Amino acid sequence: MELRQLEYFVAVAEEANFTRAARRVHISQSGVSAQVRQLERELGYPLLDRSGRSVRLTRVGTAVLPFARAALDAVEGA
Repeated sequence: MELRQLEYFVAVAEEANFTRAARRVHISQSGVSAQVRQLERELGYPLLDRSGRSVRLTRVGTAVLPFARAALDAVEGA
């Protein structure tokens, strides 16, 4: 797990859209998508439901989100 994966996951969760999240973190949409998929593989669970026009958190994604934010806040505080 890498901090950038958490950053991208949080951006997608907050924007509810991969394209807007990519703009926010200044990389390509495919880059954001690939990193979030890798995070999901590493955790062993889907974090996002991509079935609709907007992206929604799964139950696991909802549980992981506060920890991802806390990790990013801790790094920023250091």
